[in-house]
Formats: sequence, C-alpha cells, structure tokens
Amino acid sequence: MIGLTFAGGGNRSFYQVGLWERWRERLSPRVGAVSACSAGAAVAVLLFTERIDEARAAFARLRVGIDGLFDASRLRRGRRPFPHDEVYRATLREAIDEQGFRRLRERPFPIFILSSAFPPWLPKPLAIATGLAMYEVEKARVPGLLHPQSPYKVFRPRVWDARECASVDELVELVLASSSTPPFTSLGRFRGETLIDGSMVDNAPAYLLDRVEGVRRSLVMLTRAYADEHVGRREHRLYVAPREPLPIARWDYTEHAPIDATIEAGRRDAERYDSALDAMLAE
Repeated sequence: MIGLTFAGGGNRSFYQVGLWERWRERLSPRVGAVSACSAGAAVAVLLFTERIDEARAAFARLRVGIDGLFDASRLRRGRRPFPHDEVYRATLREAIDEQGFRRLRERPFPIFILSSAFPPWLPKPLAIATGLAMYEVEKARVPGLLHPQSPYKVFRPRVWDARECASVDELVELVLASSSTPPFTSLGRFRGETLIDGSMVDNAPAYLLDRVEGVRRSLVMLTRAYADEHVGRREHRLYVAPREPLPIARWDYTEHAPIDATIEAGRRDAERYDSALDAMLAE
C-alpha cells in the first residue's frame, strides 16, 4: 500500500489536482493512508468526496468581482477586509454535499488532517510571529528544507481522521482550522480548541503515514518549486514538486486567478515523474 501526502500552499495546491488527474487510475487501488494540511487538506477532502469539479465551479463564481488582495470598502461594511475567509468557507460548504461526505467516511483508509495548537505560555500573536521567524531562519540555514524542525518548539501538532467528522459542517471546520492563516482567514476552531494552520508544524506531514501499518512507501505532493537535488526518491518517499514557480500566488483570490494554468502545470509535471512513480509502485 502507498501513502499520499498533500502539502499546503494556498491556491498553489491546485497543482495537486493536475497530478491526481494523471495518476488517479494507478494510485487509487493502492492508497493505504492520506495525510494533508492547509489547502492540501481541502484538495484531499474534495478529491475523496469526489466533489472537486463542484468546488472549482463554486470557487470561480464566488471570486467574481474580486480584483485585489485587500478591499478597504469591506471594512466600512463591517466585514473582514480580506475576502479569503468567506470565499474559502462558502466554497467548501457549497461543494461538499451529503453524498460526497458519505463517500469520504466510507473510504477504507485514514485521511489525516494536521492542524497546530498554540503553546499555553505565549500570547497567540507572539506565538505566530515566533514560529514564522524560527522557520525562516531554519530555511535559510538548510537549503531545500522539506520538513522543518524548529516550529515543534512552539506549536503542538493536532491530528484528526477526516472520516471521523460527524457532519459536513464539522468536516468544513476541520479543513478551515488546518488552513487558518490570520489575517487572511480567522483562527480555527475545532472541537473546543483554537487552532492555526498545520503548516506551522509541517507543511508536508508525511510523517503521519509512517505509523500506518502496511504503508511502506509514500508519495509527497509539494506545491513549491525545489531544485532537483532536493526532490525525487528519498528512501521510502517520492517527493514531487513543481519544476518552476507556479503561475498562481497562494492567496490570489481574484476573479481571473490562473487556476487552470496551475492544474495544467500539475498534469505536465506528472509526466516528468512518471518513471519514478512506476518504479516505486512496482516495488
């Protein structure tokens, strides 16, 4: 069996949709577990509810008229000046229906979603600033860093199996908690905890699959470009990453954001990694 990891990355995670389109027939019968966080969690949930097309349609409709990152006029109407929270929530809620939710719950493998819990000894804004600063320092010291270690000194991982959600609404809240990125979106709330983006712990939480019995190999789908020497086959994992920076920015919610071009980049790169994937699946 194989594990799948969907890394976070905001709208860059549409790249993973292109990869899945090319590899679905080969991967689907072999999936033994899934791990994901942030926007990668949204992609994983939408793929395994089989509602990605509905999500794309809702996301396109909800972005009509948005032409920038920040809209001061929303403040005058008593709303968050960033449109992301409303659009993200509405997209998930409109796309995931009861039938799709049942499909997810009936999957024979866990779908782990990572979020991050705040330390009790730091105010939340200071914890966020500290975690981000530690990550940037570590990234500068370690070129091609795939899995940071320093955020573990501040944030605690919180993990749930999406199949255990009791309702569509709870599933949406879990994805939003895993994706919480103030000020663009609000702090997450799930089962009584205040949470923030799982990327504060690990943007590509492949380690969650190492404890799953029967899963011996993992495909890790990244959303940021890395040099070739940092990706590809690394022991029991195959890291797949864009060949070059993707055409979309992670928080580009404008009406004409290049969603289709980002998905197409995933389709092209799937061909680049085809032989490596086939070799791993043949083991």
